[in-house]
Amino acid sequence: MSNAFSPHFDEERSSYGVNYRRARIGYQAGCERLGLSLWELPPGQEGIYHFHYGSEELLVVLSGRPSLRTPIGWRQLREGEVAAFPRGPGGAHAVSNRSDDVVRFLFFSEMSAPEVAIYPDLEIVGALERMSAPERGGFAAWLRLADAFEHHPADDEEPPPCPAAKDDRASLPVPGFGAEGEREGFRHRRARLGRQAGSERLGASLYEIEPGQSPWPYHWHAASEELLIAVSGTPSLRTPSGWQRLVEGDVVAFPSGETGARQVHNRSGSAAQVLMVSEMTAPEVAFYPDSEKVGVFGSAPGAPRRGTLEAFFALESEVDFWHGETPPGD
Repeated sequence: MSNAFSPHFDEERSSYGVNYRRARIGYQAGCERLGLSLWELPPGQEGIYHFHYGSEELLVVLSGRPSLRTPIGWRQLREGEVAAFPRGPGGAHAVSNRSDDVVRFLFFSEMSAPEVAIYPDLEIVGALERMSAPERGGFAAWLRLADAFEHHPADDEEPPPCPAAKDDRASLPVPGFGAEGEREGFRHRRARLGRQAGSERLGASLYEIEPGQSPWPYHWHAASEELLIAVSGTPSLRTPSGWQRLVEGDVVAFPSGETGARQVHNRSGSAAQVLMVSEMTAPEVAFYPDSEKVGVFGSAPGAPRRGTLEAFFALESEVDFWHGETPPGD
């Protein structure tokens, strides 16, 4: 198990003149399709301005006051601020440290494949077979646009405004909780930080759980991978291997399928908070082993329904494929 607050840095390097340390927490926790890296920037370092065509990203500031560049300029971030970067030119971004102290921030990514990344200042294109660490293989090349045999530039239309350009959208320390989870035994408060920050393809929800409560039943998803970060308190986690108690900063990955079944419960005497990040894949099918039911969703669970299907069925009501069918007559 990896920890976001006491990270194991497995990458320390200088790239394009930027010195940094990185803990690839998603890989360490066992994620396959969700990316999560903790970056540490010393004072005076500036990241490379870029955007992705395939992957949406989310940033969470853990410590310090990094500065963020978006298509409309620079602004300073606050500790705990959550910022979203959509696909395409409107999500272009770079993070720098213009302060006197080391800064740390988390980056979540869809890890879509294949991926094309654009570095406008350097006029470089990154072509990647998949978003992955080099030791995991896969073709990757960074190419100068000037060397292209044929180049069709993107339209000159103004890209949509980057949601991260505006501050005060979402904050981990001061979340905008909604009134949810009133059922006894499952009472909780939920702040949809991803949606508040402007994310559409990555879900990020902060759950606050009182003693003796769980935010949701034991379940697993057929389509979406998810990961959990224990933000505060000592929540307990149930998986197919049994129960375990988490400490602050613990990161756990939940792959799609039965091996990713999970439930969080607060067995301590004080409130606990967990951050759940999801791929938001649609359509989705969820299974609930304790109650032997299945949920069917036309949109990703937790996303705005927008008129799509959401229904739950007891598995005992299952019928054969040919149930009620008769052949057409002459």
